[in-house]
Amino acid sequence: MQEDTKKMQMTRQTLAGQLKITDREITERKTLFGITEQCIETLGDCRRFIHPKIDEIVQKFYERQTSIPEVELLIGDAETLMRLSQAMRGYLLELFEGYYDADYVNKRLRIGKVHKNIGVSPKLYISAIAQLQATLAPYIAAIPEDPSKNLDQKKRLEAVQNIFLFDIHLVFDTYIASMLNEVHISKQQVENYASSLESEVAKRTEELEQMSRQDTLTGLANHHAFHEHLRRCLAEAQRNARAISLIYFDIDRFKEINDSKGHKHGDKILGMVGKLTLSQIRTNDIACRYGGDEFCIILPATTIDEAQIFARRMISHAPQFIDSGVRFSIGIAQTGPKEFFDLDSFVGEADKAMYNAKERGHTNNKCNLSLAPLSAENAATSNNAASHIRLAATDLEP
Repeated sequence: MQEDTKKMQMTRQTLAGQLKITDREITERKTLFGITEQCIETLGDCRRFIHPKIDEIVQKFYERQTSIPEVELLIGDAETLMRLSQAMRGYLLELFEGYYDADYVNKRLRIGKVHKNIGVSPKLYISAIAQLQATLAPYIAAIPEDPSKNLDQKKRLEAVQNIFLFDIHLVFDTYIASMLNEVHISKQQVENYASSLESEVAKRTEELEQMSRQDTLTGLANHHAFHEHLRRCLAEAQRNARAISLIYFDIDRFKEINDSKGHKHGDKILGMVGKLTLSQIRTNDIACRYGGDEFCIILPATTIDEAQIFARRMISHAPQFIDSGVRFSIGIAQTGPKEFFDLDSFVGEADKAMYNAKERGHTNNKCNLSLAPLSAENAATSNNAASHIRLAATDLEP
């Protein structure tokens, strides 16, 4: 039972995780093997010359390999040779890709595990790498020197040598690990304790981070987190050429409520506004307490008309959460899908719309809605921009 549990735990970890190869460890190993920024740049420069010749290189390599009887026996058939050739093609492309991170390390460790499992001895593996280097050498040598980048044949061959050595040592990590006996029980207990401690630290760190991004009174994202979310959502909207809307609202005469009924009552109202907002937002929407009695709701992939429908629906549910005497002033701004406001301008437009609604609300004591420009393009280019910025207040009372 204990052995089955151990196997199950192993299948939930990457090979790098099993061997305790962390990001820090990867960085140290890259330094040891000379995988510097210059080396990475050199390998990346080689890629554009190697890529067009990749099939030719793979073919020559396996012609050499299949001339060795022991290797030919291991390969066995044409279908396996074809699969190996495809895998080698991917291997070589990754070799010059320029990304030697945890994913790269895991792939190299997996190569070692597969070779060990199918019975490829270390001598055959190393000889294959030597043949691969020999096959690549003429193609590397044929790359023109580039004085502007201080790249010559010697530096390119040295960079290729370094990355092959880096790969070999990772492959042999799995060879060695597969031959080790079970770790002594006392060492395992220490590792288990360290792992649990690390998990606890990570959990506490995550909780602290969550607390630093959340408004404790309302349960919504706080002011700092709002800007992070909005920056990300704006970038995504621009990338996908989609509209995004922002609802900016506050509680009318909130200071008077605090002064007349006390801060505890005011805090209770703020908490209920948080619950109301959370009950109405969709999965991708983000609700935030902007500060004081001001709130924002980010509505990705949403037009101003759709945002207005959302606002009406939210207000229609308000009596379930909040005293009937509470009123809101709501401003809505849209940007995109063609032209976009910057973050501050976008918030500013929604804020202006909210204050316009508040001014109108003073005359009719209603819950009011005001709309900002439909896009940055309209605000910047329309001769009637002012008429787009403020529309008539709309009664949103349920």
